[in-house]
Amino acid sequence: MQGEKPKILMTMLEVGFGHKAPAIAVREALDQLYPDRFRIDIIDFAKESGALVIDEQLKRSWDFALAFPASVRIGYLLMELAGENKDYLNLIFKDFVDKGVDYLHKAAPDLIFATHPLCLYIAVKARELFDLKCKIIAYVVDPFDGYAWWADEGADMILVATERSKQRLLKHGISERNIRIIGFPINRKFMDLPVDIEPVKRQLELDPDKKTVLITAGGQGIGKVYLFIEAITLLNLPLNVIVVSGKNPGTKKRMDKLVGLSKRTKIISLGYVTNMNELVASCDAVIGKAGASTAMESFFLNKPVVLTEWATYNDRYIINFVLDYKIGYYCPTLFSLGRVMKDIAEGNALESCVRNLAELRMKPGTDDVARFLARELGA
Repeated sequence: MQGEKPKILMTMLEVGFGHKAPAIAVREALDQLYPDRFRIDIIDFAKESGALVIDEQLKRSWDFALAFPASVRIGYLLMELAGENKDYLNLIFKDFVDKGVDYLHKAAPDLIFATHPLCLYIAVKARELFDLKCKIIAYVVDPFDGYAWWADEGADMILVATERSKQRLLKHGISERNIRIIGFPINRKFMDLPVDIEPVKRQLELDPDKKTVLITAGGQGIGKVYLFIEAITLLNLPLNVIVVSGKNPGTKKRMDKLVGLSKRTKIISLGYVTNMNELVASCDAVIGKAGASTAMESFFLNKPVVLTEWATYNDRYIINFVLDYKIGYYCPTLFSLGRVMKDIAEGNALESCVRNLAELRMKPGTDDVARFLARELGA
């Protein structure tokens, strides 16, 4: 209908929070930069399209992958071997593909913004089948990777955070003219922090004479870092340790038992939080699983990371970047993590990392992504 606002449909899969968070960030930026200019919906695509069995399988498989990474690593390698031929996705995810294509046909958006490669694949299929008059833009939420599923020539543009990600897509046959480097989109809360973070530290009752580390393994609260912290608490290091257990009540219960266990190590046990920006700003280092959003949020706030584990190879690329630029540590064992935490508490393990991060001058691309989408719709 003439006069209607252009419709942007952001499609993602809520497997963890890594595909949802960038979409939310970009939507908020669009709403702020272009108030009341667009109709914007973010959907958990498999669930919203009615492919409920596959939706449940995808979410359960991600939790399983976090607990048993070898399974998803094998899957990643098989994807890479298959390369750009993704016909097998029609067989594995047939119900989702069929229902997703139908959903997009009926929704008739003006622009599809995909933050998961399966969503990108289905968007391209839908446009081919129904000759949809819409733009298809993807954002590769793996900031240093661009694995085979992302390499879809049917996209109008594939946005990436870094040159490393761009090079991965080029190797998969995507034309350079269809790739654009734009900084990683993070929530505006990480860019609009209060100048004085001391009230947050006082509320957490952090000891001002001790370094502070933040422990996180993403929203699912699954990871061996929690096992490590249970053991490292016994070292009685002079540290403030903020532990975020996410949506995992079992992990939260275990972490609660650590509170008060050590005289010198102050444990602050938290569950699911909505002020991760304040927690990152309050700490000296972030410790946990290699995840895109957590890593980039830490980098933008100039906080070194200590990575303890990785699920699949796109996470391993994050570790490689950290080690290449010396902006943190990789500690896959209890011994290595204990040694680094001791140096954080009693030495200068973080000083050079902070300097190296500052030299990188990494900036978020939230507003830049929003402006790019708006330009694609003529704004």
